Amino acid sequence: MATRGSILTALSFALLAASQGHAATVRTSNFVVEAATQELAQEFGKLAEQYRKQKALDWLGQEMPRWSSPCPLRITVTMGGAKGATSFTFPEGQVYQTMFIEGPLDRLRNSVLPHEITHTVLAHHFRRPVPRWADEGGSVYSEDELERTRHDRMCRDILNAGRGMPLRRLFNLKDYPSDVMVLYAEGYSVSKFLIEAGDRQTFLNFVGHGMQFGWDEAAKTYYRYKNVDDLEQAWLDYLRKGRNSAIAKLPTPEAALMVRQSAPPVQPILDPSPVSRGVSTSMGRDGDLFGDRNQQQPPARLGDPIPLNTVAPMTVLPTQAAISMNRPRGSPPPVILFPPEPLPLR
Repeated sequence: MATRGSILTALSFALLAASQGHAATVRTSNFVVEAATQELAQEFGKLAEQYRKQKALDWLGQEMPRWSSPCPLRITVTMGGAKGATSFTFPEGQVYQTMFIEGPLDRLRNSVLPHEITHTVLAHHFRRPVPRWADEGGSVYSEDELERTRHDRMCRDILNAGRGMPLRRLFNLKDYPSDVMVLYAEGYSVSKFLIEAGDRQTFLNFVGHGMQFGWDEAAKTYYRYKNVDDLEQAWLDYLRKGRNSAIAKLPTPEAALMVRQSAPPVQPILDPSPVSRGVSTSMGRDGDLFGDRNQQQPPARLGDPIPLNTVAPMTVLPTQAAISMNRPRGSPPPVILFPPEPLPLR
């Protein structure tokens, strides 16, 4: 997971280590947990194993086998922003990972740890680096409602400000962009849209198919869209309706099964190169506005599949005039979306 909040300086780390004393280590079946106290290490060792089982059942329908080498997991409790990172290597089809999480206890238990554990589940499934948007988007989807709502709100703010990234570019990112929160927010929003249109298995098949055969073919095979542009339009139409609007579901299981059987099965592609989750590097063109197209879309033809959630495009509100004035000449207008509904008070 990319950094959430400011990074502590080396001096801060030294002071923190001095205040916490000698670290305690606890080993479980699949983790070697290091924390400030034995009690904390035992708690997070138990939580890590629980999340490992739960997230594997959620995403894969079965538990993962025991790892041949336990995952080092370092826990650092602070009062600052919550963050975490998991690094992977994939030698000869095997998966090895190293994990650290840092922040307030509540966020570590309910948000950061399940996020990082989900990275390991996706890595186990694909046996290679997962596309950044799907890896982070699916992992945010595994977090608690507070964090999912925050990312939903962030995505709408980003799109309304004209900072959005076209899905054709988002899907093909191999590194974190300079505006890393665009990847997190859009990745979560698109992942949620696709998962809830079908299920997690359909989403994983879509990602695997896209990596091997291209995203247009994957959108057509698993979600009935002609291409990524149609998928993008349906996703935006859903966002315009408001956070609590229903996502149109895929066809009946019988019809969906017929579609999946017509496509070659998705097989893992092995890649021995290491990958680290949480490293932000620049790539591409900064400032691309959402909705940019590299080519003109072909006209609709009789018999083409009808995109899900199709509604009339929204009109740019007058209150967004200031945003429009800052756009480069010839760029499309920003997408105006309803804000998410606030969570009920507890």
